[in-house]
Amino acid sequence: MKRPRAGERGVALLATLLVLVLVVALANEIFRLGARASQTGAYGRDSVRAALLAEAGTGALRIALREDAKDNKIDTLDEFWSRQAPPFDLGDGTVTVFVEDEERKINLNRLVMPNGNAPDDQRLAVFRAFLEQRGIDASLADAFVDWLDNDDTPRVGGAESPYYLSLPRPYAAKNDLFDTLEEILLVRGVTPEIYEKIRPFVTITSNGKVNLNTAPKEVLTALSAGTDAAEAGAIDNAAADRLIRYRAEQPFRRVPDIGNVSPFFRNLHSKTLFGSLVDVKSDYFHVRSTGDVGGTLRTIDAIGFRTGNNVLWYFWRLE
Repeated sequence: MKRPRAGERGVALLATLLVLVLVVALANEIFRLGARASQTGAYGRDSVRAALLAEAGTGALRIALREDAKDNKIDTLDEFWSRQAPPFDLGDGTVTVFVEDEERKINLNRLVMPNGNAPDDQRLAVFRAFLEQRGIDASLADAFVDWLDNDDTPRVGGAESPYYLSLPRPYAAKNDLFDTLEEILLVRGVTPEIYEKIRPFVTITSNGKVNLNTAPKEVLTALSAGTDAAEAGAIDNAAADRLIRYRAEQPFRRVPDIGNVSPFFRNLHSKTLFGSLVDVKSDYFHVRSTGDVGGTLRTIDAIGFRTGNNVLWYFWRLE
C-alpha cells in the first residue's frame, strides 16, 4: 500500500482544522450564554470561555482520530496528530492541542498477569532494563509489582502493607492497578526525581504492546530484555537508531516487517518473545487541550480509547 502524498496529508490536515473551526463556532454560541449566567466577573467569564475552547479542541481531535482510523491500520510519527500544531487563534482566544499515543510507552499495569496473582516475567524484565538504562536501581521494579499484585508477600526489593503502614502518614499497599500515573509516587522508592525521569516513557493506559512506529529510543532499547534475550542479543543504541531511521522512510505495516531492518532484528523476532510485546498501531491517546482567553488558561487532560471508528474518553480532567 503506497504512502499518502504530502498534498493528500495536507488535505486531511485542512479538513481537521475545518472541523476545529466548526466545533469552536458552536462553542462561541454556548459561552455567550454562559457569560450571561452566574459567572459575572471578568475572570469568571474568561474561565468559562477558555474551558469551552479547550473542550472544542478535544472534540475536534476526537473526530480527527476517528477519521484517521478509517484511512489506515497503522499509526506512525508521520501523521497529523503526532506533529505539534501551533496555537489556533479563535476570536478573542486561542486553543492549543497536544496529543501523543500511549502505546509508545511501557504500561506499568501490565507488569502483573491479568489475574494479579503473579508478575508478567517478560514485561518485568523489560521494565528492569528500562530502569537500569535510566540509572535507576532495577530492584525498584519489585516495589511496583508488590503494589499491583494481590498478595501480601513482599518481593526482595519490594514492599507490602506492613512497610507502608509504618510510615509517618500510613496507607496500605493497593494490591490493584494504578488509576493515575501520579499514583506511582506512593510506591516505595519512587522519589519526585525518579518520577520525572521515567514519566515520559511509562503509562497506565495502553493495549500493553509497544508501537514500533512511535516508540522512542529509550523504550526500544529495553524491549529485547527477558529470559530468551540471549538467543538474539540486545537492542543497543545503534540498533535502535537504525530502526528509527528505517521506519521514518518505511513505517512497519506488520510486526514481522521489523526483520527488514537487519538480520539482528530478523533473529530477534523469530527466536524470542519480542513479537508478543510489540505492535504497529495505537489504541490509546493522551490529549491536552488548552484554551486561553485574555491570559486565563483552562486545560483538559484526557485519555481517549479508540475502538474501531469511535473514540471513548477513558479519563477526563479539567484543570
